[in-house]
Amino acid sequence: MTTQKIAIPTADGQLWPHFGKAPQVTFVTVEDGKVTETVVKQAPEHEHGAMPRFLSAEGCTDVVCGGIGGGAVQPVDEIVSRYLAGTLIYGDATCHHDNCGGEHHHHE
Repeated sequence: MTTQKIAIPTADGQLWPHFGKAPQVTFVTVEDGKVTETVVKQAPEHEHGAMPRFLSAEGCTDVVCGGIGGGAVQPVDEIVSRYLAGTLIYGDATCHHDNCGGEHHHHE
């Protein structure tokens, strides 16, 4: 059996135009090409990395969206490169903006 869990950023049942700022996420479970479940959940607050973590925790396999910012896509290439090279560091590497003076930068 092939199972997918598709995440769609939405608001009131309509596709939301920006992935990271959607108020809701609609999860559609598809088994062997047939929709078996549709669940709407409140999206996490808009902060760096919140949506990808949320989708991962929900077991999402696919995302369908109208638009997505570079912050959600760009790090993937770097993460895969580090993983394949064996240099990926595991742990909490998030920037807590109250500690960073409001600046956006990454910690390693």
